[in-house]
Amino acid sequence: MKRFNKNVLAACTVCASITWSITTTTALAGESKGHYKSIYNPNTPSLTVVNTISDVSGHVAGFVDANGDVNGDMYNPANVSILYPISGDVYATVTDDDAGETQGGYEQIGNISATASFSTSFFGLFGDWSSLPSTLPWTMTNDFAMTISGTTFRFKEELTGRAFPHLGPVENPMDTGTMALRMSGCAGIRADDLGEYAGKVGTLCLNGTFTFDGQFNGQGVSNCSIAIHDSIL
Repeated sequence: MKRFNKNVLAACTVCASITWSITTTTALAGESKGHYKSIYNPNTPSLTVVNTISDVSGHVAGFVDANGDVNGDMYNPANVSILYPISGDVYATVTDDDAGETQGGYEQIGNISATASFSTSFFGLFGDWSSLPSTLPWTMTNDFAMTISGTTFRFKEELTGRAFPHLGPVENPMDTGTMALRMSGCAGIRADDLGEYAGKVGTLCLNGTFTFDGQFNGQGVSNCSIAIHDSIL
């Protein structure tokens, strides 16, 4: 009986040691990642959500007239849209645990290139923003490509975008000398067959700013959310 008790005691001591070790390791692992709270995610397991920040630049490359013809004359009265290539880097978003505010990004995870199509009413940004329509339409052409973690996403459905001049510039131009325009848009996307998100489909929605200089060269930041799932069609 004494031998049995000693064995039981030894076994319990080992179990307690293992349990303490696992608990301690788990706690330390959680702390090392900065997570002190349980994560709540009501999304279906079939849905993958990726949040990014894109830092892009762009310039005027041409114009499209009412007949769909491309030209290089910004004073052509028949012009209806501005062709505006953009490109830049994509970063993984880091957010605050308490409020969900975006703090920035730790590392680059990809890149983006596209040709935006702005209505010619965007040139009104050189004047009084309050005299412009409350929203300015824009989109992107089919050359859109956004690569994240080795997967390239392209449009499956056209991006529907709007800019909001009546919200006023984001910053005070008297302090910064710049006037950032609020912009947003959403599109249907499809992934290629490479990388972490190969073969998935879903939606891309961006929410950001764009600043134009006197030659209409631009610098933009897009806070982008991609929600994707496996294609079954």
